[in-house]
Order: sequence, then C-alpha cells, then structure tokens
Amino acid sequence: MNKFQIRKIIQLVFLGLSLLLLLFLIPHQNGSCHQFCPYSQICFGRLTLSGVFIYLPAVILGLLIAISTIFIGRIFCGYLCFLGTIQEYIFRLNHQKKKKRMPPKIHRFLGMFKYLIFLITLILAILNLQYLYFDFCPIVSLSTLSAITIWGIITLGLIFILGFFIERFWCRYLCPYAALMNIFQFMGKKLKIKRHVIKRNMEVCVDCYLCTKNCSMNIDLTQYEEVTDPNCIYCLQCVKKCPKKGCLTC
Repeated sequence: MNKFQIRKIIQLVFLGLSLLLLLFLIPHQNGSCHQFCPYSQICFGRLTLSGVFIYLPAVILGLLIAISTIFIGRIFCGYLCFLGTIQEYIFRLNHQKKKKRMPPKIHRFLGMFKYLIFLITLILAILNLQYLYFDFCPIVSLSTLSAITIWGIITLGLIFILGFFIERFWCRYLCPYAALMNIFQFMGKKLKIKRHVIKRNMEVCVDCYLCTKNCSMNIDLTQYEEVTDPNCIYCLQCVKKCPKKGCLTC
C-alpha cells in the first residue's frame, strides 16, 4: 500500500466518522455538532467559559492541531477535515480536461479573506457576539438543516457550488481555522522551528510544471526547493503527478 492509498483511506475513514456524527446530532437540531469542530474554541468565545457549549476534548484537540502545524503543517486539512474531503470529491465531478489555475493576483487577494473572517470571529467571540457568526458557519448549518438560515445556505452554496469550479475554495479563501493554522506556522517560522515540508530535487526536476498545474491549493511549486508555503495541505498531488521519480519527496 503506497502513501497515496493510505491518505485516501484516512480521508474516507474520517469522512465516514464525521457524517455519522452529523447524522447522530442532526435530530437534536441544537447545533451541538459545532462542539466537535476544532475551531470551536474561537467560535464559542466566552460561552465556553460558562460551560454552556464547551466540549473540552474538541477545544483541546483544536489547539493541538493548530500548534502541530508549526511542525507538520496543515496535514489536518489534507487528511482529516471532512469538509476538505467533500470539497475534493466535489471538484472531481468537474470533468474539465485541464485544471485552470487562479491568476496569482486574484489568488492572493482572495486568500486574505480567511484572515479577515478569522479576525471577525475572534472579535465577535471577545465581545460575546459569536452567535452572529453561527448563521454563516457551515458546521452549524449542516447540523441544523431544518433551521438553516439564508446565510447558511449562501455559505454552503459558496463552498459546494464554487468548489465544483475552484478546487478547495473554502480551504483556500474562507476557512478561518486555516488562517489560524497559518498564523501558527508563521510564528514557528519566526522562532526558526523546522517544519516538515515537501522537497524538490532541483537536479532531477525538468521544469515540466505539472506539480504546479495539479496543486489543489494553487501554489506555484516551481518557486520552491522546499515547499514552505503555509497553505500546503500535503495532498501529494504534486508528488503523484510528477513524472520524475525522486524529484518531489515528503
């Protein structure tokens, strides 16, 4: 069994577990599924201190995942996040012959939105107004389908419809937890902590650009000898599509 098959199995296992969790909690229609989200420690804000909504294991796990990105990057996004896996499979339904890369300037501009959303959710949590974000949160929307708001429908529409045309649209541009993980990676870089990265052997590389063309996060891998871009989710598409054995390793 190779590393690509192992990744697929891990993705499907966690997707199945997440869907079972959603199905189990949806009948309660109280948004309780949100308690299991690793970003809940931000979303719930001061509500967690009162013990009303807190699910301590999820809060601890969320912090551990964020801290782990300092050392292993956003492996969570590429392997464990069910929303990321759903996006990946939705994009595969788009049978376009070639992946169209987002123009760099537009990609960088859209990439700032996840940091803006992170800042907004953080401020709302501090002010104890986090309920204003709940209507937009895709996890809350999925776990309260009968009470979903128009804003929840719009959010899910952006994730799934735009995700059909733009690979991992939510992961790239809107996910506030992705922004938090990137911030932790930035802190790790400043502290000069060595992070696990995909490496490119310049002596073997033939500059075919297949790695960049197939990157699910729209990263220009030809700029790197070591892929230090914080948005890398270790999906291994670059390694899989590379025609030169030993050029890309992780």
